[in-house]
Amino acid sequence: MVQSSIVIPTNSSVAPSKRAVDETEDKTTENEKPQEIKRPRLEINEAGRNRNKRLFGVLLGTLNKFKDDTEQTSEVDKKRREINQKLQEKLDSEKRAIVEKIEARKLEKERMEQMKKKEEEKIIAEKKELFEVEQKKMLANFLRTTTEPNLYYLPDKLTDEMSQTIEKQVQDALAAKRSFEGRREMRMQDRRDDDKLSDNEDD
Repeated sequence: MVQSSIVIPTNSSVAPSKRAVDETEDKTTENEKPQEIKRPRLEINEAGRNRNKRLFGVLLGTLNKFKDDTEQTSEVDKKRREINQKLQEKLDSEKRAIVEKIEARKLEKERMEQMKKKEEEKIIAEKKELFEVEQKKMLANFLRTTTEPNLYYLPDKLTDEMSQTIEKQVQDALAAKRSFEGRREMRMQDRRDDDKLSDNEDD
């Protein structure tokens, strides 16, 4: 029969060995920790820098595009303002021309109305004068009383004085008729001249 012996290590013999293992593991862990922490940090920093570069590039491109768009917009706005200004000037000029044309027509209408009114007044005065001339001519063969209202009569037998009075009245009537016809001819000539002047102004 084989006898076996079991050696039970004491706490003192086991503990140092375990502590040695633990210390080795701790040293190994302590030695490995800085390397494990530092590497990801370097990788993150490099990735961050690349990302920042990309973001900066995008931002710079956006700013440049905004600058170009702003310059283009400013140029377009400038041209638009110039076009609007020219259109406004043209519109103002046309408006002034229309206002002047309307004012000219208004003045011409007023002038024509005044001329028409004066012509009507002349015609009325002429008719009145013609009536008076014709009446004077017709009554020239009669004698007239000196009382008011005047009465016209013709005796069956005329004295020399009556005949002379009638003759003088007839001559006065004829002179009045000739004077009236002369004035009427002058007025007609003035009308013809006015008509020619109006035609020339219209042309």
